[in-house]
Amino acid sequence: MENENPNILSLLPEDCTEKVLVFTSPVDVCRVSLVSKSLQPAADSDSVWEKFLPSDYESIISGSVNPIPDFASKKDLYVYLCHNPILIDEGRKSFSLEKRTGKKCYILGARDLHIAWADTPRHWRWTSLPESRFPEVAKLRHVWWLEIRGTIRVGVLSPRTSYAAYLVYKLKNDNGFQYRPSEVSVEVCGVELDKQFAFLEPEGRSQRNCYGSVYAMSSATEEELEQLDNDYEESVYNLPSDAEDDTGLHNDDYEEPEQPDDDYEEAVYTLPSDAEDDTGLHDYEPEQPDDDYEAVYILSTIGRGPYLQEDASSLVQSNIRRPQLRDDGWFEIELGEFYTENEDDCIEMSLKEVKDCVTPKDGLIVEGIEIRPRMG
Repeated sequence: MENENPNILSLLPEDCTEKVLVFTSPVDVCRVSLVSKSLQPAADSDSVWEKFLPSDYESIISGSVNPIPDFASKKDLYVYLCHNPILIDEGRKSFSLEKRTGKKCYILGARDLHIAWADTPRHWRWTSLPESRFPEVAKLRHVWWLEIRGTIRVGVLSPRTSYAAYLVYKLKNDNGFQYRPSEVSVEVCGVELDKQFAFLEPEGRSQRNCYGSVYAMSSATEEELEQLDNDYEESVYNLPSDAEDDTGLHNDDYEEPEQPDDDYEEAVYTLPSDAEDDTGLHDYEPEQPDDDYEAVYILSTIGRGPYLQEDASSLVQSNIRRPQLRDDGWFEIELGEFYTENEDDCIEMSLKEVKDCVTPKDGLIVEGIEIRPRMG
């Protein structure tokens, strides 16, 4: 008689097998289902996949903007939520599951973020894009001061999980974003966990200072710097009226801002020193850069404009974050990471350029901030 060596799990009652499988992972259960026909019923059972779904999944999907199909099994629902993010909170957030672990993923849509000047039409415009999952995205028209912040409570995320936050965006052009990196950070209850610097411009394009020169220009001669100044002034101030528009300042959808009326001028330019400050622009004095800030920038914001010291290029390349192109066609830049431990904690994620705002910026399209589990 042939000696058989059956899988030990196949000798257990099905309900016992299910209790074993819930201590594995969705990936492991799928493998079991594929390699063993005898274990497939247990591996596909609702009692197993119910454990992989978030405990509050019913409450989450009940708030979906669009109806959720009726599924024959919890496994089918799990797969659907992994591949089909649902809009919740009146379309201001997107929810999905990370397919390997079942951890929660969120995207805070642009309408769910705090964007400085977002409700001022001359600075930002709210519009819809067919490629966006959200009803509206924020399109930057013209600002100097850039500040984008999002907040989320730890209690709505998966517990005891390492998360990373990413700004999801597009650039219609790179006007103002190629000159210097922005500051990105993550805070927990006001305590800064992770602060770095990041270029929104994709890898491969030269980062220039605000006078058109490439970084690491410290070895340039006085004559070369003088020529850079002249070239910059000519390119910015002497553009012909029919010039090719790479800056976004002359495109058709940009309307010339109206001249401020007297009340506006008085409100903006003659605010008392103790005026209430909602924007961060009034009574603002740039802080002196700390060592990290100085090491990354090593820039001068007066005279000929910013450029890096001779030994700074390798430092910049190794410390400044760069965007990645996503499968959905948007770019993302990492803002930082955090660990979900105390469910009452509030996480704040931000990208900003509020120190020494030496260049105007436009062309940025903000879809939102994604919070997803850190893999590996």
